[in-house]
Amino acid sequence: MTVAMANDAPCGPWHGRLSVGLQRLRVVFDISIDGTCTFDSPDQGATGLPAELRLCTSDSLVVEMPGLNARFAGKVGQSAIVGRFTQGAYTFPLTLKPGTSSVRRPQTPKAPFPYSVEDVAINAGDAVLSATLTRPAADSSARVPLVVLVSGSGLQNRDEEILSHRPFAVMADWLARNGIASLRYDDRGFARSTGSNDSATTLTYAADAAAAVGYARSIGEFASVGVLGHSEGGTIAFMLGARGCVDFVISMAGPAICGRDILLAQNRAIMIASGMPDSVVAKYCDALGVVLDGGCPSAADTESLPVRLSDNLVRVAGSMNPWIKHFVSYSPSGDISAVRCPVFAFNGSLDVQVDAAANLGAIRRHLPAGEHNVVRCYEGLNHLMQHCSTGFPSEYGTIEETIAPEVLADIAAWISSLQ
Repeated sequence: MTVAMANDAPCGPWHGRLSVGLQRLRVVFDISIDGTCTFDSPDQGATGLPAELRLCTSDSLVVEMPGLNARFAGKVGQSAIVGRFTQGAYTFPLTLKPGTSSVRRPQTPKAPFPYSVEDVAINAGDAVLSATLTRPAADSSARVPLVVLVSGSGLQNRDEEILSHRPFAVMADWLARNGIASLRYDDRGFARSTGSNDSATTLTYAADAAAAVGYARSIGEFASVGVLGHSEGGTIAFMLGARGCVDFVISMAGPAICGRDILLAQNRAIMIASGMPDSVVAKYCDALGVVLDGGCPSAADTESLPVRLSDNLVRVAGSMNPWIKHFVSYSPSGDISAVRCPVFAFNGSLDVQVDAAANLGAIRRHLPAGEHNVVRCYEGLNHLMQHCSTGFPSEYGTIEETIAPEVLADIAAWISSLQ
C-alpha cells in the first residue's frame, strides 16, 4: 500500500535506538517519495523489511510492519520525529533522527598493514576455497607457526562476518602482529568459494578444513600448523586433532556434547531468560526432543503451547536436512578422547548457544592429559567472546567490541608457548 506524499513529507532514511530491557537496538526507516517504505534492524541482521506508510505528512508519520506485528507513530519536528514503537503488547518510546545509523567496530583492522596478505585458492574435493594467507613481517631467521581459522555453522565468509563484526579478520591481524601466520577461507559455495552444500554435513566442512591444513603444510615454510575453530569449527578442530593432522587445536566456544543436547540446552536457556513459565519450557523442549529424534509430537505433546512455539516445531521438523541430522546425532567425545596434540579450549560464561559448564566439563572429562592443555571459562563473555550483559544473540550487533582483548592475547601467548 502507498500513500500520497506531501512535498514537505519526511522522506529519506530516519534512524533511532529502541531501549528493550538491557539492549539498545538500532532501527532505520527509509521513506521514499513514491510513498513506499522499508525497515531495518541492523543489530538483528534484518534489512529491507517491508513496511507500510499509513500516514506521512509534514507533521505526522505512521508506519506499520505487518510481518512483525509492529507499528510506529510519531510527530514530525524540525530535526526529529518523536513517537512510540509498538510490537505486540509492548510499547517503547522512539525518537528518529535524519540519516542512517552508524556502527562502530573499532577492532576491525584497517590498511596499511605491517604484514603480508595474499589471496590463495585451496582445492577441496569438489570445491575451490578462496582464502587469505596472512604472514607476519618477514624475518628470514624464524619459521613461524600458522593457524587455520574454521568458522561456525551456517555459510560465512573468510572473516566469519556477522552483524558488521569480522572476528577472523580481527584475529588474523592480532596473530600477525604477534608473529603468527593464519589461513582463513570462504565456506564452500559461499562468497568467492565454489562447491555444493546440498548434502553437506560437519564431516564435509571438516574435510574442507583438512584441505586447508594440507595446503598450509605444502608451502613448507611454517614451524607448525594448527587449527582454531569457532562454534561448529571447534568441533571440527577436535576432529582434525583426532586424525593427527594438526600440531595443535584451539576450540573457541566449540560444542563438546551431542548436538541434540546442544539444541535443547540453547532453547531452554533462551526461553527461561525470556521469562517463559517453567511448564511451557519443559513441554516445548520435550516436544522438540521428539522432533530432533525424527518423530512427530502428538497433539498432547503440543497442547497448551503458544501458537508461535507450535509453529516453530513445524518449521524445525521441515528443516531436518543432512547437516542437522548429522549434528543432532554426533557426539564429539570420541574425537576429543583421541586428540594427542596440545589443546586450548575456552568458552564464555554467558554463552547461551554453547553452554560453558556443560561443554567445558565434557572436554575436561574426555581430553587426555597433556602438559600444554588449557581449558578455560572467560567470565562475562558470550558466544562470540564479547563482553556482554545478557549473552543473547540479539545483543551481538549492539556491542562495539568484536573479540575480548584478553582472549586474543591468550590465544597468541598460548601458541607462542608451544614453539
